[in-house]
Amino acid sequence: SRHRAWGIDSYHFFPNFMLLIWAPGWYLTYHYWPTAVDSHIFEANLYFVPARTAAERLAHELAAVTFKEYALQDANTLEATQTMLKSRVVSEFPLCDQELLLRALHKVTADYVKEHANVVAG
Repeated sequence: SRHRAWGIDSYHFFPNFMLLIWAPGWYLTYHYWPTAVDSHIFEANLYFVPARTAAERLAHELAAVTFKEYALQDANTLEATQTMLKSRVVSEFPLCDQELLLRALHKVTADYVKEHANVVAG
């Protein structure tokens, strides 16, 4: 849309891949690999157009370092949510209308689990 406030496009691919395209001309990918019911491995890769100058290379390095800090902050919210759910103090986790992708993820995942259970049950 060429809107002056545009900064990022984010695409989620079921079940565990995410692509973020940033306005400055670089993108990153996330993979979430479940390791248990309450843990996962988080992988991220950053991709840049090759730098033409030392200043561009420095900008790439600064973006990578900044990204690492943001990722650690985001992971902290995931850990806090998991701790809350594991405590079972909260029995329901309501979602708002802005969490459409999360609702879709849960529905598709539930459908996959149900289909697998039907196949196993014969």
